[in-house]
Amino acid sequence: MFRSDFIDIVQIAHQSSVKFYDNEEHIGKANPFFIGFGNPNSDLLILGKEKGFETGNSEQLNFESIKNPNEWLYNIQNKTQYHKGKQYATSKHYLNAYFPYNGKMKSGHTWNKYSKLTSELLDNPALTENNSFLEYAFISEVNHEPSKYSKIRKFDFQTRINFLNNDFYKSFQYTILGCGNYLSLKTIEETFDVKFCEDYSKPREKLVFFKNGKRKLILTRQLSMDIRNEFITTLVQLLNEEKKSYT
Repeated sequence: MFRSDFIDIVQIAHQSSVKFYDNEEHIGKANPFFIGFGNPNSDLLILGKEKGFETGNSEQLNFESIKNPNEWLYNIQNKTQYHKGKQYATSKHYLNAYFPYNGKMKSGHTWNKYSKLTSELLDNPALTENNSFLEYAFISEVNHEPSKYSKIRKFDFQTRINFLNNDFYKSFQYTILGCGNYLSLKTIEETFDVKFCEDYSKPREKLVFFKNGKRKLILTRQLSMDIRNEFITTLVQLLNEEKKSYT
């Protein structure tokens, strides 16, 4: 049911989280071993900058970050299949690691862009409805520290970068790094085991293409707000290698 590389990363994340929170100074802080949400058996991985809320929101931090590895371990141990039910009775809005939230997001919301990307890549218009794209993609963040408004320009927290270097994050056919300049080209190559191919970027439309065999990775800006639908279409064409030059 679960890929072996996913089972491995869940075990690593769980064990590392236990050690991390054994330190009293880390209690209540974001989990650098947070894995992500969605379908871990899918072909599409999307990594954004960071979660869009402040760490003062203890409920979101607890369920979406701190307990994330524990929940995935529970799913593996209990062979829990994809579902849309609530995992924790005490949560008000959060549902589960497969499907964190229901309902349609605002047009500029990052998940709205994710759903359009997944819909076009899989040629399935239905995936733009009510976060259903999460059944066909796995999403996570480069920076494990949530922030309503991005506060850093470069991300260099080595513990998190080392965690992203896990084989699981290098197992997807398509990877979207929607993190702008957070990571250098060299760091991307080393972390995700890909090679730089070409930079098709324009002002405010970052589009850098990497590849390793059939695996393709695109570095772009955070997919939200003023990202045009036409840009997402171009991105999908590049993933399908239908577009040889971006002009």
